Amino acid sequence: MVVFRVLGWLLLAMAVAAVVHDCLVWWTEGTFHLLGLGDLWSHLDVRSLGDVQSTLQRNLSGSLWNWLLRPILMIPALPAFLILGTIFLWLGGRVGDGPPEGFVLGSRPPRRRRSRGL
Repeated sequence: MVVFRVLGWLLLAMAVAAVVHDCLVWWTEGTFHLLGLGDLWSHLDVRSLGDVQSTLQRNLSGSLWNWLLRPILMIPALPAFLILGTIFLWLGGRVGDGPPEGFVLGSRPPRRRRSRGL
């Protein structure tokens, strides 16, 4: 479950980075445009995106690229990362999955305060 939480926080950090990128582009260009997953992939590595596209179209089917992967790559990165990060955090934080009682601090009862009355 720790892996899900780490992936969730990583995806939420990527959402913050996408917001910062979108705001900086808005600030410099004056137009607001959400960064798509395909745009993000092309910013990171243009060659691998082209290789995946040509491999899918050559070996499997052109319609797989046109009807499945291209619409996925057109999804804005911000909502995709937010939704996936929230889902992973929810899956990683199930109730009853915490450490056993007394694991670190013990299961001592809470201390009672003495009353200072007259």
